[in-house]
Amino acid sequence: MSRAVELDPGLARAWLTLGFSYAVEAWYASNPSVSLERWYSCMEQALLLDPGDSMARQGMADIRAARGDLGAAAEELDRALAAAPNDADTLAMIAGSRALVTGDPQQGCVLIQRALRLNPLAPLWYFSMLGRTNFVVGRYRESVVAFQQSPPDSPATLLFQSMGHAMLDEVPQAAKIAARLASEFPGFTVEGFIRTYPVTNPPALVAIREGARRAGLR
Repeated sequence: MSRAVELDPGLARAWLTLGFSYAVEAWYASNPSVSLERWYSCMEQALLLDPGDSMARQGMADIRAARGDLGAAAEELDRALAAAPNDADTLAMIAGSRALVTGDPQQGCVLIQRALRLNPLAPLWYFSMLGRTNFVVGRYRESVVAFQQSPPDSPATLLFQSMGHAMLDEVPQAAKIAARLASEFPGFTVEGFIRTYPVTNPPALVAIREGARRAGLR
């Protein structure tokens, strides 16, 4: 991703994509604050180059929440939605933020369904957002089904799959996935995910911590 920025430092989407890479890196980093600062710098640069980029606005919302400014995060999400109310990618990303970061998780469910209608050839990551929103509002079966269509090798996919099965009292399935998560991503922890995603929405914090407890996740 850094190569794209080197080749065209004036391309806002290159900075946006690099920023999202740092966001994911923070999940595993021994010093996530470095990754979070790099994420913030990339979002700043993307918005400097293109203030109307709705995806950069959404990314900035999440990083502001990670820095503890939930009011500014909510404002950024509102700006992103106003800038691109019919852009499926933007709606899908905001859906995840409404569920996990700030706002009404039920609106997140509405937004991701709308994104899927707008983009019938949706990429796999849309289903990750669908699974997250369903999990937070307590639709555990729908969450598990959605994550069966999401990126299979993502630690977040394994996290939510294990928690979803646990909340459905499907203990063997939850334990099997939890063991895979621990084996394949030894540096990944639930609290690390919460801190760096960031998960700051109270309903999401309750849902994830309870799901993790029941799944025996660390």
